[in-house]
Formats: sequence, structure tokens, C-alpha cells
Amino acid sequence: MKEHHFYSSKIKSLILLIISCVFTFGISYIDFKDENLFIIVMLCLGITLFSFGILYSILLLVRTEPLLTVTDKQIIVYNVLRKPTFIRFDEVALFFIVDMRHYGIKTSSYICVIMKQPKENTNVIDKVSSTVFPHLKGIRYSIQTDMLNVKAKVLLELLNSRIRPYNL
Repeated sequence: MKEHHFYSSKIKSLILLIISCVFTFGISYIDFKDENLFIIVMLCLGITLFSFGILYSILLLVRTEPLLTVTDKQIIVYNVLRKPTFIRFDEVALFFIVDMRHYGIKTSSYICVIMKQPKENTNVIDKVSSTVFPHLKGIRYSIQTDMLNVKAKVLLELLNSRIRPYNL
């Protein structure tokens, strides 16, 4: 049984840390006494957001466990702050890549997982999303590939090679 482990990209985590530090300390040096309440609240929210960016990037930098493991039978997605998610290949129908773009520049990349059986116990958000977007009903999981130390197309080829024996 061959396992492939994918770790966080330390360079991207370091860039995230630097950007978060610059914005956090830059916003904190703004003089608040002449600003109105809306601007003060927005600046405080910005400081909070970028402070969480600092914590998240530090967690990624010191992390020694993989973020993703692909075995012969399943995918294990390790989240930084939550329990791992297990996706069995015999339950998967298809993998595909989705790129988020802003003015033509790719901002993030995901590998979406379409399951053979749709969710049984759906919550309100899942019911609304399946009503609004019925063609996305089978998508249960997505794997964000931006923080991984692998290209999305290479990972997609690896994942698709694992589901082919089950789809025969």
C-alpha cells in the first residue's frame, strides 16, 4: 500500500505571515482620534482578520504533519484546526479542478469531489444550495490546493488514477 503525503508550502506560509504582519502593524499605527465610528470598526475588523492570518501562517510554518494523504483506498484531508476528513475512493464518482479568478488572475484552486451517493442528512444550507444549484448536488468535499506543496493538475491525475479501478 503506497501512501502519498502532501505537506504545506512553507514559502506560501511565510509570504502569508509577512503580508499579515505588514497589514496588522500598518493598521495599528493609524491615528484613530479623528476618524468616525464606521472607519474605526472597519480598522478593528482588519486588525482582527490579519491577526488570525498571522496565527494561521505560524501554525502552517511549524506543522510537521501532512495536510493531505492519499492511500490506495482513501484520501485523508487534515485540517489545521479540525479533525481529519476521510474520503473513500469507492464512494467517489469524479474529481475536477475549480479555479477562482479575479480579473483574470487566479486567486485560489480547489479539487472538488463528486460523490456517487448524495448526502442523506442535509442541513438548511445544503437544502438551499441544492435547490439553487441542482447540478452541484453531488459535491460534498473540496480540497484546497493552494497551501499544498503540489500542483493541482498533478494531484488531480493522482486522484483520478485511484478511482478508475472502482469505476469499472
